[in-house]
Amino acid sequence: MRKFSFVFCMAVLALSACKEEAFKKGDEGIEYKIISSGKGDVVAYGNFMELQIAQLYNDGKKDSTISDTRTSPQGPAFEMLDSANMPPAYFKILKLLKKGDSLVIKIMVDSAFKNSPQGIPAFFKKGNYLFTTAKLVNIFKTREQADSARNLAMAGAQEKQKVLDAAQIQKDDKTLKDYFAKNNIQAVKAPLGTYVQIITPGTGAAVDTSVVVQTNYTGKTMEGKTFDSNVDPAFNHVQPFLVNMTNDPSLGSPVIPGWTDGMKMLTKGAKAKFYVPSALAYGSQGAGQDIKPNSILIFDIEVVDVLNRTQAATAQATERKLMEAMQKKYMDSMQKANPQPQQPGGPQ
Repeated sequence: MRKFSFVFCMAVLALSACKEEAFKKGDEGIEYKIISSGKGDVVAYGNFMELQIAQLYNDGKKDSTISDTRTSPQGPAFEMLDSANMPPAYFKILKLLKKGDSLVIKIMVDSAFKNSPQGIPAFFKKGNYLFTTAKLVNIFKTREQADSARNLAMAGAQEKQKVLDAAQIQKDDKTLKDYFAKNNIQAVKAPLGTYVQIITPGTGAAVDTSVVVQTNYTGKTMEGKTFDSNVDPAFNHVQPFLVNMTNDPSLGSPVIPGWTDGMKMLTKGAKAKFYVPSALAYGSQGAGQDIKPNSILIFDIEVVDVLNRTQAATAQATERKLMEAMQKKYMDSMQKANPQPQQPGGPQ
């Protein structure tokens, strides 16, 4: 899905600079502030924006960083100012920015997820806020200029990340070895560094890069906190999850490297635990409220089935239909709960 790829960020410095200013009302429950640099060109329709972006969730007591491009190996985000490719509420605000400006946005969790068929994620609570900002670092008039800047920025960010990852990998590996020794766990190290503990062996050929794996899973932190599961109804997505091991993006979305690393050691019917070093999971960024930066993750994995490409395409189509049905059911329930007043002159 391409429609609005970037996620805004919470910049503490920007927030501290504008605490005394009132938020302005935008559309769709959005409130915003622009911290102007007082100079620089205004972004024009069709221009490409280089943005340092991230997102922060406030649970009423503390802030948790969800994502931040400043620590991402992908580097800053590059987005075209185009009303066809971003929600109107955001377009109206972004077109006001000048080079060097920072934007701070807040939106209540209820509003942010009001159209989601899965509802509000388990780690968010109604009434709390997502705070966001974006700093407009640069403006480019052509895609070629933007692509060139993107490649340079990404290369620099990835080199920096390699150095950080190497040190973190050694630290995580020692942590895991100590954990295994303390708890008498027998686990085998996969090629990239994921440790796999086989609970129940499967049968047949080992998973490889020609297949899509249908799985059940539960993810936990080293502290035992469950952050996601497709077998626990509390997480609102109780159906087998497809792990695309191929290079065909139409057969499924990518997963963290630790999964594809460990999955190659399993066969159909196998049950296992994956111990995933942070560099093969969500790295220095973390993910959501429960997965802190540089978190080692533990997954209970069951290989329900191993699908060839044709079978996987059929499974993908079935999953899309299920999601569409869930979306319709959710929207119908919202419409019944909040009926629109009838316009004068309409049906009686």
